[in-house]
Amino acid sequence: MSEDVTEGRTPQEAALAEEIEQTRQRLGETVEALAAKTDVKGRAQRRAAEVTGNLRGKARAVKQKVTEQAGELRDQAAAKSSEARGTAQAKASQAKESAQAKASQARDTAQASTAPVRQQVATRAAEAGRVVRNVTPEPVQRSARQAAGTMRAHPAMVAAMAGALILAWLAVRRMRR
Repeated sequence: MSEDVTEGRTPQEAALAEEIEQTRQRLGETVEALAAKTDVKGRAQRRAAEVTGNLRGKARAVKQKVTEQAGELRDQAAAKSSEARGTAQAKASQAKESAQAKASQARDTAQASTAPVRQQVATRAAEAGRVVRNVTPEPVQRSARQAAGTMRAHPAMVAAMAGALILAWLAVRRMRR
């Protein structure tokens, strides 16, 4: 209170005025506290802000955990993929080597089994050639040697003639059908 008002009072009145003033202050604080308790909207907003903050914190934690787990899973998948790739390459290499070995073995077997037949065919062809040479007259043999020399000298012409003969044969065959 101001000094102008307290100067004309007795000490009892001043003490009473001071007590009234303190009571007013306490009453104001109490009213404010009661008003705060009855402010449902304000309390709800504060609680909502608190819950929202908690949820955001939990969401950040869950997001971080999921990100970490995704990274771990990605690393595991990459490791398994690399391992599978290595295994597949090793098996493919092994299969290739096995196939090459079997092909080589089959080729060797075929050559070994056809060698006697090849030798027999060569022997019979040489024998047939001798028989044909013996029964072929000398002028025909001379003409055949000249034709062979000409064919060796002009391979492109021989190829063209062979092509023409094949085309003629196909044309005759087609006309017969």
